[in-house]
Amino acid sequence: MKRTAKLISLILAALTIALAFASCGETAAPESTTAAAASETLSVNENETTVEDNSPKFPEANYNGAEFRVYFRDQTASHYRGMYIIPLEDSVDVIDEEAEKRNIIVEEKYNVKFVALEASAPSNSIKNDLAAGSSTYDIVLEKRKELGPLAMQGCFTNLKNLNVDFTTAWWDANAADAYELAGKLYLMPNDVSVSNLAGCRFYYFNKSVLEDFKLTSPYEYAEKNEWTLDTFIQLVKGVSAPSTDGSLGVYGLANEDGSVRNHTLTGMGVNVIEKNADGTLECKLGTEYAEKAQDYFEKIKALLSDKSYCLTFDEIHTMDAANASAYIDKYTHSRGCFAQDHFLFTQSSMACANEFAEMSKGFGVIMNPKYNADQEKYYHKMDGNAIIWGIPADNSLNLEMISTVMDFWGYTSHNTVMEMFYEVTLKAKRASDPTAASMLDTIKASIGYSIIDIYSIDTSGIISAAYNGSVATAWKQYKTPMAKLIDKVYTTIDALD
Repeated sequence: MKRTAKLISLILAALTIALAFASCGETAAPESTTAAAASETLSVNENETTVEDNSPKFPEANYNGAEFRVYFRDQTASHYRGMYIIPLEDSVDVIDEEAEKRNIIVEEKYNVKFVALEASAPSNSIKNDLAAGSSTYDIVLEKRKELGPLAMQGCFTNLKNLNVDFTTAWWDANAADAYELAGKLYLMPNDVSVSNLAGCRFYYFNKSVLEDFKLTSPYEYAEKNEWTLDTFIQLVKGVSAPSTDGSLGVYGLANEDGSVRNHTLTGMGVNVIEKNADGTLECKLGTEYAEKAQDYFEKIKALLSDKSYCLTFDEIHTMDAANASAYIDKYTHSRGCFAQDHFLFTQSSMACANEFAEMSKGFGVIMNPKYNADQEKYYHKMDGNAIIWGIPADNSLNLEMISTVMDFWGYTSHNTVMEMFYEVTLKAKRASDPTAASMLDTIKASIGYSIIDIYSIDTSGIISAAYNGSVATAWKQYKTPMAKLIDKVYTTIDALD
């Protein structure tokens, strides 16, 4: 893409930026003097009409052509890649074109030059780069599970020290609250990257299988506030037609191993680790959530272990081995089998909707089920592998430039690239019906964050013990080790400069 061919559209884009939608988060961001998007208010009196500009104000600065170096995951990778950050020159993606216009707006405002630095796993080199005395990049976009341990080793800047308002719509107040520990905030999502929104998990359902087995649509259950764990299990058990020749038949659920179990537990409103009012962390699986969690684990284990209704991705990959070579991995293979009408449900993220474009009768979108009808809200958790921003702890970096550019970059992206990705691509093009688009809005409004996804607080042991045994025995075994692990993480972060 050539920049000179886009100057007119660039100018128009700069003049027409408008508020699109609230950023990801469980609740709406608090009002702020800078949070409102570009808008105008008319004030009329007898003598004159004035126009008050309520658009957010950003600092004026000129960085004299400085490079703004962005280190991110290779955008040609199959998963968790740096989409729409600094587009490839030969990209024909319309969102990439919008991203380039957005980047030029930012470059022109602050006289900077975006430079893309890509790697398959940027986290592998960050610690060594810093030890060498100077990093070669200003900001990093990488999996949050990979950056969290590096933050604990002092590799990132405390974002609380920057002059940035994280309650604005292009950041995320809920993430800022959830990821802050001991007064430190090292990682944050920002609307420059669509991956934070794309990383939330929920359920897709196959309309063709639903019709073939004459089942009630999840949409109808949701409308009547009956989309609950028991209803979900009932629908999964409504589809069972295994093949008699060893090939793949038709089933209720393509189960991505532990992911379905863990993310559906989140949907019940159960948080294994929670932050207390004083900012400390506590494991509450065996106390506050013990009864609900025990009921959940008993029901979900009985469902997932019955191969008449559910197959894991590994089992799908093996049973359909004849077609496995047509896919990148077991994940795309299993989702492909869902798209080919072998499963009623699969759990995945917004980023995977393009894999279902050729389904015979399309797909539906439905939230993680509630525990029961008394539960007030739906809950969804961000994928721990979804990519996120961090600033290297390098004294040679110009933090004032980085924070100023990132803030305006996120604002500009919020009203252009994010709007095109979510409103146009996901809801208008990929979603196969208006209700699916509405369900996406509900999911987007209920995304939560867990600090365990960034600071190596491994809850897999206690969850597996509860799943395979009981919550009581798991709590007896893991109560003390979990408390020690949480304390270690907290004190480590607290001791960082």
